[in-house]
Amino acid sequence: MKQSISLAEALTDYDRDARSDQYQEAEKQRAAILERFPLGAWAEMTLEDYAVGQPGRDDTFCRWVEFRSKKLGSMKGGSSRKLIVYKHRKKPGWYFPENEFKDEREAWTAVRDGFIHAFRLAEEGNWSEIDDISALRLGPALRTKTLHIYFPDEVLPIYSLEHIKHFLSRLSVSVEKGRSTVQHNRKLLQTLRADDRFDGWSTTQMAWFLYHWSHPQKAPRIRKIAPGEQAKYWDDCQKDGYICVGWDQVGDLTEFEDKEEFTAAFRAAFPDYNRSTQTKKANELWTLMELEPGDIVVANKGTSHVLALGTVNDEGYSFRSERDEYQHVVGVDWGPVVGKDIPTQKRWGVVTVAKVPMTLYQTILDGSSGMEALPVDSIFRELDDAITRKGQIVLYGPPGTGKTYHARRFGVWWLLNQNGIADAARVVSDRTKFRSAESSLSTSVLNHRVWWLVANPKEWSWDILRKDGKVDFRYGRLKRNYPQVQVGDLVIGYQSTPDKKLMAVARISRAFSTDTEGNQTIGVEYVADLKDGLSYEELRDDPVLSKSEPIRFNNQGTLFALTEAESQCLFERLVERGNETLWDLVDQDDTVGQLTRITFHASYSYEDFIEGFRPVANSSDGLSLRLEDGVFKRVCREAVANPDRKYLVMIDEINRANMAKVFGELLTLLEIDKRDLTVTLPQSKQAFSIPQNVYLLATMNTADRSIKLLDAALRRRFSFIEMMPDCSLLEGEEIDGLPLDSFLAKLNRRVAIKFGPEKQIGHSFLMEGEEAVGDAEEFARRFRQDILPLLQEYCYDDYATLAELVGTEVVDTESFCVNGDVTTDPQKLLAALQKVVSSPEDTN
Repeated sequence: MKQSISLAEALTDYDRDARSDQYQEAEKQRAAILERFPLGAWAEMTLEDYAVGQPGRDDTFCRWVEFRSKKLGSMKGGSSRKLIVYKHRKKPGWYFPENEFKDEREAWTAVRDGFIHAFRLAEEGNWSEIDDISALRLGPALRTKTLHIYFPDEVLPIYSLEHIKHFLSRLSVSVEKGRSTVQHNRKLLQTLRADDRFDGWSTTQMAWFLYHWSHPQKAPRIRKIAPGEQAKYWDDCQKDGYICVGWDQVGDLTEFEDKEEFTAAFRAAFPDYNRSTQTKKANELWTLMELEPGDIVVANKGTSHVLALGTVNDEGYSFRSERDEYQHVVGVDWGPVVGKDIPTQKRWGVVTVAKVPMTLYQTILDGSSGMEALPVDSIFRELDDAITRKGQIVLYGPPGTGKTYHARRFGVWWLLNQNGIADAARVVSDRTKFRSAESSLSTSVLNHRVWWLVANPKEWSWDILRKDGKVDFRYGRLKRNYPQVQVGDLVIGYQSTPDKKLMAVARISRAFSTDTEGNQTIGVEYVADLKDGLSYEELRDDPVLSKSEPIRFNNQGTLFALTEAESQCLFERLVERGNETLWDLVDQDDTVGQLTRITFHASYSYEDFIEGFRPVANSSDGLSLRLEDGVFKRVCREAVANPDRKYLVMIDEINRANMAKVFGELLTLLEIDKRDLTVTLPQSKQAFSIPQNVYLLATMNTADRSIKLLDAALRRRFSFIEMMPDCSLLEGEEIDGLPLDSFLAKLNRRVAIKFGPEKQIGHSFLMEGEEAVGDAEEFARRFRQDILPLLQEYCYDDYATLAELVGTEVVDTESFCVNGDVTTDPQKLLAALQKVVSSPEDTN
């Protein structure tokens, strides 16, 4: 991804002294750990002093490192297994690597000895061997943070290997294979210390600067969170800097080993919820544990009022038992109070914690101050990483999961970002701006049409166009042609009596339109005069041109269309008379934008994609073969001519063609390290290579073909990113009592059991843009016309299986048909599907 700010610019703008209070707080936390667990006392440390999970022990070493020293850097995420040994809170016994140790005591002895060994190596300056200590292998973040605590000047407070690699990459430092967290951390530190601009900086200051400059987080999440019913706790939240939610009975979320254990506890704490609701509400609450600094919180009151916007701070999640209720809390730095009414969001009435779509977030931001930047969609970050690393991606998944939708939006965002557009995210979140940007980036029609325009000297002549340069040409005969004119199309100018010959070449400068006074015109701009233009008699006698529209109509009209064969023939005749520049105009016509969209199909070929011979009409009333470049070859040619620009080829339905045949010998050249290698194309015998600035983004519907069936060579050269149905987009949406998320989830569980996960039904079948379908009639129409036919195809007209998916009220198994009385009546259909949702859980 093209970054918006360089290291030099970031250093110029960064005020490290402004964070002095936070640096001091970090040092206080480190000092507290050293006082409680001095380095020299490790040899005597007990398992009880080390491990989390013990009732009544809130001051163990691991508890301090993970939860009570957040200013020293975060190591949150994942399960408690990253601590290597710990006590199960909700069941008897201990966790430890059972394949390596016979019990927790043996495991603890090995872990303690491993840390002591690591400390000794650090004191000796032998950092390269620390990552090889086998007892600490399962806790890379733990060992790295522990080393920072005891050796703060030698280890940066950055504990994620992916984050460290990200920073090394941003500093243009190669990442060596085989090295692990501590070694990469040391390499990053050495890189910074070699830069005299960081002289006098502590490791904490360096780390905080890196996150300020180029945060590796994929994208900030945006969540709306209601601070109590009708925002009754908003004053507390605003005053003390947090957001709070209920479900207090489940207790402190940090005490659970992982989400699975938490979900089981949540179900036990709230038995009155049905299982679907238990799962949804548990997911809402667990979101608080997943929020990270920089994530955005929208505090709401009811379904149509935004109280304020804020960002999650370093405090993160905590459980405040001192509160009477709503004890789950996340620290938030609140921005200016928004106090803004927005269009009613029905789901906000039943969902406490919910995703905020980008378009809605932009609506909230419009007119507000303080938080103008629009976050980048997280899928864009993942796609950006993948396409930069591999050069080509396939988005794959069941139908209706938004593959093409996300591919189009990412393509525009990525290219705008590469072109230095600062707020590309805002462009793609606005439907009008997105379409305009997509159009401006896209490849123009590769072979613009050629039109024959007749001028009557009694009214207007080509001399006027030569003099004025541009004219608005009136709406005349043949009227059917005018709306088909596109900007950039070539125009061959014919002048009627007394000249009766071809006079000039022009170009369409404005498509057909109606002005404020009701005049309908096209814009025409002068290009060149024709030398010795063909006369009407010569045109009439030509075997190809005699069949053209203007000659057949005896030029009795104004605007005529020429076919490709007729244009080719006409250009050849004119070039023979000294109009050689015509071919230059045709070459200019073959324009390629930065974004090229194509769709593969069963007959799509190498000739379409790379190059091949095509039949064209010739002047002798026959056909001849002409070698023509395919779409991809044209893009590559343009990319070679413009090495500073990125070019993206977007391929819909890539699996519908024979990919090995379409790519041919270029399959090897797709690999990012083989770009610029040259092959000789078999038909043109030209040397050809794929330049570094050409990228491919494809979509693949797994209902048609699994990626397992793709050639291994193809799979190896593409990154594959799966897009599955996202029922969370439908949370809180109901139609006459039918919860859409529960319906889709239940249907997809049944489909996955019967036919496999690749056959599931995508969420977009039940959405209009970013909003769920809200009308019973429209829902019934989509179920009847879109979802049901797809399910019937999966079932191969096996109505018993179809009934297992959507219920016996929808399917008449005895008559082997769909019950039309139900599917055409929205209320009956909704009632029937509600029974599907409330039926017992399906098992495999």
